[in-house]
Amino acid sequence: MAPTSQEAGRETRARLLRAAAELIVEDGWGAVSTRRVADRAKVRPALVHYHFRSVDNLLIEAALGALREEVGALLAGIQEGVDGGVSLEFFLAEVARYAAGGENTTLFSETLLAATRHERLRAELGEILGECRSALTRWVARQNGTGDAEATAVLLLAVLDGLVLHRIIDPGLGAVPLLGPMRRLAGIAAADERNVADG
Repeated sequence: MAPTSQEAGRETRARLLRAAAELIVEDGWGAVSTRRVADRAKVRPALVHYHFRSVDNLLIEAALGALREEVGALLAGIQEGVDGGVSLEFFLAEVARYAAGGENTTLFSETLLAATRHERLRAELGEILGECRSALTRWVARQNGTGDAEATAVLLLAVLDGLVLHRIIDPGLGAVPLLGPMRRLAGIAAADERNVADG
């Protein structure tokens, strides 16, 4: 059965978003044009403007969609940790996924730079960051039970973001053992330290 016009429209929009995200990585935010996106998505250029008010609007939607997918996986992991067993090793493993030249690393770097010029993008990135901070606050409170869980979560998230940036510049930092200092920063004792204290 042939797809309905509504289904075809959704498919075209999804192809345009994928093409835009790929081109942000390959060419940089400022170099993406209507024609390049249309060529990559294999549609007529007029369809770009049918689905999106402008190229910037398309790029913002593409970048935010990719970021929400990534953050969704992180939030799911944090939520598991609130109820069960995610640990700081999980967060350090997430940091390790972002390497210099990686597609997501490049896409998110370009998006952060673009957010300095596009208020809507900055505001929506702020909302996503707020969701991460709230989830991390609940996780920290569960781990260490202190009254400064929100402040600890703010610092912990900033440290994790900073680690991504530093490891992009100096991949050798991946060999530096960070778990102990991260536990101290978060106020979380290692399992063997808790056992000694309880014994």
